Amino acid sequence: MPPAGLPSAAPAGPDKPVYASSVKLVGPYAQRIRDEVRQGQARSINQLVAKYAVLGMELSRAPDASLRALEMRLLGGQEKLLERIDGVQAELDTLTAMFDLFTKLMLLHLPEPVLDEAEAVQSSALTRYERFLKQVAAQGFDGNRPRALRRIAKLLTERLNAEAKEAGR
Repeated sequence: MPPAGLPSAAPAGPDKPVYASSVKLVGPYAQRIRDEVRQGQARSINQLVAKYAVLGMELSRAPDASLRALEMRLLGGQEKLLERIDGVQAELDTLTAMFDLFTKLMLLHLPEPVLDEAEAVQSSALTRYERFLKQVAAQGFDGNRPRALRRIAKLLTERLNAEAKEAGR
């Protein structure tokens, strides 16, 4: 006999629903549920929680549940990586815009060479440009990998560590 106030555990048919109204989610799980309901992915919080409960039961029942869990973790990692790539792309766009502005300002403020000296100036400019390319190749690359990429990777790692510490508080 079940304790007072609890329904009996008598076997019921497969058509009899099960109600569980005391599910409590906190932290990022609660926020995710609220966000998904707000975005229209479900009509109510109860509907979305029920959907995830059924999905979880199906995944845990599958013979390859650990493989599916790995796939879900990999997918989450890929989504985070795409966010980081978007951040790097935004920084690259900023750098490109700054370089474009610098080039325009430089061309606006440098005088045109005098016609008799134009050929000598152009030759000198090409020679200086070749030296510049050699200098960039010598100082900017380590083997086939640009040093700048290594520096960007270091800065991103530092940023990720700082954000992880902040999130852990």
